[in-house]
Amino acid sequence: MPTKDSLDVFLRSLETKSYYDVLRIPRDVHPSAIKLAFHEFSLLYHPDRCVDSSLEAALVASEIYKRGVEAYRCLSRQATRARYDRGLVRGALRLNASRLSTVPPPPGQTPRTLEAVALTPQGKRFASKGDRLIAIGKLQDARVALVSACQCEPNNEELAERLQILYEALALEPP
Repeated sequence: MPTKDSLDVFLRSLETKSYYDVLRIPRDVHPSAIKLAFHEFSLLYHPDRCVDSSLEAALVASEIYKRGVEAYRCLSRQATRARYDRGLVRGALRLNASRLSTVPPPPGQTPRTLEAVALTPQGKRFASKGDRLIAIGKLQDARVALVSACQCEPNNEELAERLQILYEALALEPP
């Protein structure tokens, strides 16, 4: 794990980097490569990698990871990526999240529960626990339950996607 000082330097450098630079990918990258780049980024800076580090280093790594999540969320969605690219031409290194649409999904298109996404009895048990924990706002505990569900169902892509969304939500929470 990098030292707190090296993490501090990298965090400060992020202010001058585009989302492409943060994830270390070229601007013309194929959409499928963005997920791989974020995975590689996560292996370096995910807060769970800092459990043996000092609290200060873990907090800096968490801030770096939040920027990586921000980059991934922007670049992995075609519409936001196109909008970001237009802003990047004008020198905007970050997407203005306050201008994103907050329109709710149309009626009848509510997301399925985690339990409905899970396929196996053991996966459903962990997913159901995750649903309950999310409902009461215990996202960190829900993450543990959802990781367990994904371990039961390693080929369930929708469940893995929900886990990624939960990681994104955790990264955006205030410390």
